[in-house]
Amino acid sequence: MIRLDRTAVEPLYQQLYRQIRDELGSGSFSDESSRLPSSRALATDLGISRLTVNLAFSKLHAEGYLRSKLGSGTFAADPLPETLLRVDKPKGGQEAKRPPRISERVRKIPDNRRGKEFDVGITGGPSISLVPGVPAVDEFPIAVWERLRAEVLAKKGAHLLRYASNRGDADLRKAIAAYLCDFRGARCHPDQIVVVAAMQQAMLISAMVLINPGEAAWIEDPGFSQARRAFVLAGATLVPRPIDREGIVIAPSSKQPSPKIIFVTPSHQFPLGVTMSLERRTALIDFARKRNAYIFEDDFNSEFRFNGPPLPCLQGLDNSARVIYAGTMSKILYPSLRLGYLVVPEPLVDSMIKVRAVMDQHSSAIDQATLARFLTEGFFLSHIKRMRKIYSDRRDFFIEQFNNSLGDHFNLQIPEAGLHFVAWLRRKEDLPRILRAREKIGIRPISLSFYCIKAALDPALIFGFAAWSRAQIREGLVKLASALKEKRV
Repeated sequence: MIRLDRTAVEPLYQQLYRQIRDELGSGSFSDESSRLPSSRALATDLGISRLTVNLAFSKLHAEGYLRSKLGSGTFAADPLPETLLRVDKPKGGQEAKRPPRISERVRKIPDNRRGKEFDVGITGGPSISLVPGVPAVDEFPIAVWERLRAEVLAKKGAHLLRYASNRGDADLRKAIAAYLCDFRGARCHPDQIVVVAAMQQAMLISAMVLINPGEAAWIEDPGFSQARRAFVLAGATLVPRPIDREGIVIAPSSKQPSPKIIFVTPSHQFPLGVTMSLERRTALIDFARKRNAYIFEDDFNSEFRFNGPPLPCLQGLDNSARVIYAGTMSKILYPSLRLGYLVVPEPLVDSMIKVRAVMDQHSSAIDQATLARFLTEGFFLSHIKRMRKIYSDRRDFFIEQFNNSLGDHFNLQIPEAGLHFVAWLRRKEDLPRILRAREKIGIRPISLSFYCIKAALDPALIFGFAAWSRAQIREGLVKLASALKEKRV
């Protein structure tokens, strides 16, 4: 029943292949009649070349529709691929409704997003949302980056298309170490650097190396929500620690086990904006040394300090090899780059690389080589200097406009660094109305309670300002202020 159309665009061998496959799948061939005509006989019957028939047969053999018997001919396969892939529907309908079995590891992750909520970036698009943690990506020097990318590809060619080092590009590690020693007060060498896919992977790798399931991880409360998710995925028991004016509170309860890892943001605590005092830093390092714990220092945006130079990192004070320092390019360059780094105490380096190799082997070799050039040729420091000026201007403008538009509703806390503000509500009872207004108009500062585990703080909202121009900042704040003036939202 084969009909070939010689005027069709589809090649004759493809038509033959398709029609034989459909006949086999329809069940027309029984066990007694499963033998196909020879390629010579079929070519004669259809008036086509034997090569055309052999091409169709070859494809059917490769996909499991045909089998050959030496000296006997070509037969329909038993079973056919469709039979092997067919999934029978469960009887009664009950099993079809049974939810999948999800591991406890995943069920414990504090993340309630579903479906398409994972498809939307942190800003929800280009609109004025005023969410925290978003840099001004429109100010990134794309032309410079693309020129450097083209140059490294021209120089290294196919080498950058192969598998790369699990620890990271050698030139990039050297450039990162030099930058950290010169500008962040770190004490490290390139062999201590492990290049990772941004801060979340840095946290997960460190937790996997240091924590057995059920062991304690201290975490700031309120604190970075992604740190909670990473440590929970690694099996840690979270121990939230409060924040005071000097940083994380160290004094442990007698009921609490000693931590294996302590997560801190000492240069600019997220989200409260506290800078950890020198006394607290030295006390934290001493505590970690005595308890055989490690400190994970998340230095997420220390470059953007507006009152004086950036403070030296905690790792530079450490004489006990107890601090794991982590940095990211997401806030400095652009988030989708997904490049960060760990500065690892030497005894932990090999273990960190083992876990990194299991996760995804390495980050893009092309991006790593481009970033190395961006650092060594001075573009990185120039970009930071330029962005600090832009952010300082937007910060000052935000403060002025916020106090003019929303000063009756909030008391704006002015930190020394960072790309966000904490706005404390003047009247606690206004919070439900403000949250409803936020959802209605698309201005989406995040409630401080989102970052809390046990901390019972006064209600506040966290506003970002870095990603938006003066005009956009004014528009967003005026929009929120107008919504709050309505009698019913």
